[in-house]
Amino acid sequence: MKDKVLILAYMGSGKTEAEKRYLNVLDMDFQDFKFVYDKSIAHLPLEQRKGNTALRAENPDYPGNWIDAVLHQLAVGKSIVVSPFIEHVFDAVDSARFKAKGHDVRVILAAPSKDNFQEYAMRFKNRGNNEEFIERRRAEWQRLSDLFETAKEYERITLAPGQFLDNALSGHGIRLVPR
Repeated sequence: MKDKVLILAYMGSGKTEAEKRYLNVLDMDFQDFKFVYDKSIAHLPLEQRKGNTALRAENPDYPGNWIDAVLHQLAVGKSIVVSPFIEHVFDAVDSARFKAKGHDVRVILAAPSKDNFQEYAMRFKNRGNNEEFIERRRAEWQRLSDLFETAKEYERITLAPGQFLDNALSGHGIRLVPR
């Protein structure tokens, strides 16, 4: 079995909390690779920057910069990297570039059931995401649910209502090392 694991998990599933609780987990959000933020918000925590689409620009180096950073982290000691399950991140992982460089990486997709958006909307509000962020998630929910269902090339974990990522990973046989 592959020792290096990349998990694409839906937003609000507990990626950041898993990084805080486990030594072998790194939460590697794409935001700081995909976007260059205006100086007026660059100092804000990531969750507060996420909804400010007018104050960011696309980074032309994305997704290559993200792919290289993920593979580097897996090579230097983190056995599990988690990142959001969203179309462009999935496309980066599904790309020829990632497959050529990350052939030794186990890829797992983790997403809630398609009828569970309200729980995640509350999670977003509780962690400080703004309404723009929540509405973008609502708009893509069905499309991501469909992508998750059809991505049969990858291992998939369906998060049960009330379940967070660390519990789902443990149930899937992924070894998490407590801090």
